[in-house]
Amino acid sequence: MREYEVTVIFQTNLDDEARSAVVGRVSDWLTHGEDEADKPVQNIWGQRRLAYPIENNNEGYYILFDAKLDPTRLNDIERNMQYNDDILRYMIVRKEQ
Repeated sequence: MREYEVTVIFQTNLDDEARSAVVGRVSDWLTHGEDEADKPVQNIWGQRRLAYPIENNNEGYYILFDAKLDPTRLNDIERNMQYNDDILRYMIVRKEQ
């Protein structure tokens, strides 16, 4: 397991309930076990202005996840995020040791 920072930008037109559902789904993708200690830590940045428009959106809802992931699962996680219409952008970065 390696430590990663996963930054996700969600669409701002989601209501709180829909956003919580999508954030929960992303958190499930980043969880590698059933243990509570395995759940990723969420750092909510909130709604911010984008540097450039993405799909006609000028703002996005940012959340940073700190997660321990198996590197072999990264392709599956990225594929899930690519095909989710509620996610504007994401970035997965490995933390330095």
